[in-house]
Amino acid sequence: MPLSTGTRRLSDQRGAAAVEFALVAALLLTLVFGIFEFGRIYSELEVLTSAAREGARVAAVRGTAEEIRAATELAASPYDLDSSPVADKVCDDSTSGQHVTVGWTQNFKISVGLLPPLDKDFEITGVFRCE
Repeated sequence: MPLSTGTRRLSDQRGAAAVEFALVAALLLTLVFGIFEFGRIYSELEVLTSAAREGARVAAVRGTAEEIRAATELAASPYDLDSSPVADKVCDDSTSGQHVTVGWTQNFKISVGLLPPLDKDFEITGVFRCE
């Protein structure tokens, strides 16, 4: 028995709605996962920047390289550092009042749903004045 024109038109619209939903849902999910990934990366970046500043604080009060590394790793918890933090100078009487910078390069792996993964390196630094 042939379908009436009204029934055929209704089933065609259901198929079009399903295709439209699939297209919009893919874009919406990519946007939502992108927001989550941005928040994760931003949080990690803020923690690591704070850890670099903590390392610079230790360097400013004439800490050793091992003390700088330990303080930075402790402050960066629960994240791991890609490389060991390095101070650009040693604070002593001759450098009192100058800025000491502690930093390293950190790699971030950014993965958002349907998009290809991206590796991005950021320079993490913290600055304090030598005492």
